[in-house]
Amino acid sequence: MDVPTGLIQGTGRRRFLWIAASILAVMLVGGLVSHYLRANIAVSTPGWRGLSALASLLYADGEANLWAWASGLLLAGIGLCLAAVGFAARNETERGAPYFILAAIAVELSADEIAQLHEKLARFDLGTRITFAWLTVGVPLAIVAGLLVLWVARKIDRELRRRLIVAGIIYLLGAVGFEAIGGIVVGGQLDDLSRASLPYHLLVGIEEGLEVAGALLALRAGLSGLIAERTAAGILVRTRFGRAGNDATNRATAAP
Repeated sequence: MDVPTGLIQGTGRRRFLWIAASILAVMLVGGLVSHYLRANIAVSTPGWRGLSALASLLYADGEANLWAWASGLLLAGIGLCLAAVGFAARNETERGAPYFILAAIAVELSADEIAQLHEKLARFDLGTRITFAWLTVGVPLAIVAGLLVLWVARKIDRELRRRLIVAGIIYLLGAVGFEAIGGIVVGGQLDDLSRASLPYHLLVGIEEGLEVAGALLALRAGLSGLIAERTAAGILVRTRFGRAGNDATNRATAAP
């Protein structure tokens, strides 16, 4: 009988996450610096066109650029990972539905990140000029969505639930909390002149940094809930917490 060999090792996961975090950090800082310089130096300054091109690609407060794609891809990865946990849990006679619901929420956040869907809520502006208009409706929706996630998460593994809750709090602190503070700083204005200041760029960096940190922690939580093993029957993916996980491994390793 072959002994299962782990394919998803802790060291490999950590290396992958550190590489992803490093790439995103470089993109975030590069976009912030280039956009700030572009907005605060004369167009005739040598290198301005290069700064403008780099800012258009990487600036985290921009739309439909490389940063939005990378952030959306990260959130989609969380959805894929949680879906894999759901399928593995179902194969172990555990409940898979809660993981599928959480995966769908992650995919929706991915679509929002890429397509800037939340900004469409600005059409429901109630007339406030305290912060960005979309937050007038977005904050109540975020609260409702957060309560829904907490209710669904009651039925998943306790350790995974704890890690996802921490990740979600960090993510929402950036996506809603510092987004609102940034809106207050510019008085809810969306024009380039209002958003050219150094304080606003720093707030954007904190906001997006918290979002990415929360997303990476959520991805780490999902990956930590999975074990992929090479067995005589092929590759076996199971959860770390399923009661039937060991039985599934034994059946797979006993296969001819």
